[in-house]
Amino acid sequence: MNGAETRSRNGGKAARPPEPIDLLAYGEEDDTSWLLPYVDVVSLLVAFLILALAMSKVNLRRFEMVSAAISHRAPPPSLDALKEKIDGVIASQGLTNQMKTVVDDEGLRMELKNALLFDSGQADITPTGHAAIDRVGKLLPTIDARYQIAIEGHTDDVPIHTARFDSNWELSSARAINVLKLFTAAGVSPQRLSAQGYADTRPVSPVQGDAATQMRARTENRRVVIRVH
Repeated sequence: MNGAETRSRNGGKAARPPEPIDLLAYGEEDDTSWLLPYVDVVSLLVAFLILALAMSKVNLRRFEMVSAAISHRAPPPSLDALKEKIDGVIASQGLTNQMKTVVDDEGLRMELKNALLFDSGQADITPTGHAAIDRVGKLLPTIDARYQIAIEGHTDDVPIHTARFDSNWELSSARAINVLKLFTAAGVSPQRLSAQGYADTRPVSPVQGDAATQMRARTENRRVVIRVH
């Protein structure tokens, strides 16, 4: 059959190729009602995952190790060795009852009672406190540079109003800054340091009970905390 015969059978027109089928196109007869509940379920699932993440406590040490593995770099060394060195300093100076160290998920935490470092209502470090801070400060420059060091000042809930300190906020901040100055003198880079004053807003012991129990609680709340994180 020649081309002329084909055209005569099709009314004088050449045959058209079939149009491509769009598999993603929906016609009026297609039922898409399932999309609405599907989207609702996905939205609820995403909201649940966000809420679960917000309520969870992130293990910073493990997070840093995972991050280091992903970026193909070595994770920061453990702080356990630094804790052992500081514990040795505490034992050698007989300060076991006035200083303690803890390694947790956030890093290394050192707590120093205010009686070791300061006289009542003062921010100047005592000679005994100066010696203890100086020896601890000399250990800090040896740790990995990725660790930051925060000094926190805490007071009890007894108000203070003197010519030098208008409130416990000023007192706690001044004490933290004076400890920071000793660390910079020991060779710790200022870029790794921060000082924070919390006054009496973060007590470790509630002030309640009889007079003796309240006095004990206030003594525990008066402290300086050094965090290596």
